[in-house]
Amino acid sequence: MLFKSEDNWKKYLGIEDEEHLNNILMKASRHKGAYKNADDIKMAQMWCALLEMRKENIILQKRLARMEEIFDIIFEKNRKHEREKLELVESLERF
Repeated sequence: MLFKSEDNWKKYLGIEDEEHLNNILMKASRHKGAYKNADDIKMAQMWCALLEMRKENIILQKRLARMEEIFDIIFEKNRKHEREKLELVESLERF
């Protein structure tokens, strides 16, 4: 090649997407000691980024599960209250 082309593909991303990517790369940099010792540094860095994304995914899954438990408890209390109201109405109708 006679001319060196700049391969700055990130400039074609939206601002938010570039910020998200930079955040992922910052989190992956926690593993810099690991991927710097790899034969293919770029691929190892990618795997480290994937690892960090997986960790975030697990945290979100746990939070979602906890929220679902809370909503289930709330809905069950509501169902119980509705059943009690219905039983009371039926009881009063029989009286």
